[in-house]
Amino acid sequence: MSRLQIEPGEPVGHALSILAAFAGDVEIAEGDGAPRLDGAALDPIAIARALAPGRVSDDERWARAALDLIEGAVAIGAEDDQAGYEQKYAAWVSDLERVEAHLAGRRFATGPEPRFDDLLLFAFAVRLDGVWFALLKANRFLLEDLPALHGHARDLFELPEVHERTDLDAIVAAAHRDPRWEVLNPRGLVPAGGRPDLDAPHFRDELVDAGLAVDASVEEDPDASRATGEFVRGQSGHRGWVGTERFPAEPGRYHLFAPYNCPWSHRALLGRSVKGLHDVIGATVVYFRRHPERGWQMNPAIPGCTEDPVEGHRFVKAYYEAEGSSEKSVPILYDTETARIVNNESAELLRMFDDAFGALATRDLRLYPPAHRAAIDRINEHVYQRINNGAYKAGFARSQHAYERAFARYFAALRWLDGLLEGRDWLVGSDAPTEADLRLFPTVFRHDAVYYARFRLNAARVRDYPRLAAWLDRMLAWPGVADASNLDHARNGYYGRTGNEIVPAGPLPLGLSPKDFTREVWLGDG
Repeated sequence: MSRLQIEPGEPVGHALSILAAFAGDVEIAEGDGAPRLDGAALDPIAIARALAPGRVSDDERWARAALDLIEGAVAIGAEDDQAGYEQKYAAWVSDLERVEAHLAGRRFATGPEPRFDDLLLFAFAVRLDGVWFALLKANRFLLEDLPALHGHARDLFELPEVHERTDLDAIVAAAHRDPRWEVLNPRGLVPAGGRPDLDAPHFRDELVDAGLAVDASVEEDPDASRATGEFVRGQSGHRGWVGTERFPAEPGRYHLFAPYNCPWSHRALLGRSVKGLHDVIGATVVYFRRHPERGWQMNPAIPGCTEDPVEGHRFVKAYYEAEGSSEKSVPILYDTETARIVNNESAELLRMFDDAFGALATRDLRLYPPAHRAAIDRINEHVYQRINNGAYKAGFARSQHAYERAFARYFAALRWLDGLLEGRDWLVGSDAPTEADLRLFPTVFRHDAVYYARFRLNAARVRDYPRLAAWLDRMLAWPGVADASNLDHARNGYYGRTGNEIVPAGPLPLGLSPKDFTREVWLGDG
């Protein structure tokens, strides 16, 4: 095991600590002065090559450029002659503009994967607002004024190796309390600002072919690195497609099993409803309370829930067991003719309802219109990663860091969407809701009544985002949306099996309450 000694508050030490997280099998110790590897003081790039040779480019230009930016900012802060200061300032600004121009057309500095030069640029960038600008008078740009560098930093901040070793509060505090800068900050005050927004959506992955094994708007790469305690949603295993020779689109042939409380099922029910497919695709509203051993169940004794008219099963799991599958998730689209599960991925069901069943729909609404597909795809990915699944990453986190990370990304995405809706009724600027709107809706619909408290997403309510709140009202007024949405089922589903099982009576009045049923009926045994 290598032993790396660094000053963690210094940008070079910060970059090396991130690199060590990528490399693994590295002991990190706090030291003073130049970084040391196994006791030897070496050039940072030489240390990086020793720790993780695959993460260091043969072309050192951009690593050197990043080091020059860091050293240049320090030199500006240390200068006590006005003419010398202005000369160094001008040279530093020129170097920074050169880096910005280089990053504008590429995702990373020297290749398709982040390398040490990127980590050095990141360590420089996250100090731009709170250290270089606020303390050292290197104040030509804030990070938001440099869109390529800002996006580059956001892109890197997606990686757990990076965000787990980046504490913006500690970075700003360390600099402002550094004895070297006492003359610049004699009272040792730490500014409350200077923490750049690294959590908002960005689109730098579009600069290269990311080569993802999965659609990031639908599910997560199971092999990707994870933050400690981060929730990972499972992948759906049944991915047949209606509209193929095996599964032709025919009225009355298919049946949807979905509860109102599950947001993934909710969007499938929404698609069926807004397209007017009630007479084409049958549906069973699954009970919101799962059986402790058998999982999702039917319970028509509860208002809003219905029975299974296909095979008469009580448990959804019976359909999976008939196929030898260990899965148990909802929704599922079932083919009554072949007695097979077609698909259990809600995003794909939504697409099928619009496409394969389009000619059978009674409502003329295109959810995936060709003119808006690029924008829909872009929004879908960020909504899934940060909001739909992001809510679960906060609510089901197993560490404080993972929770706070999901929390920050969730609300950054809501702010982004609120801005996106300026001057438009629907997310992509279309004349009617699209798939992007339907995929966002289940989470926003639940936010105030469920996620705000249940998942501890309590920074703001929907009304705090005026354009998003108006969009929610428009969605609820759109034909078929309210009919496929049941907040009582959602509240009972999320709260009814947790803690003391008390279901909150607010913020909207609770219309369906466990107090109105016997325990046997409520459990599904009545």
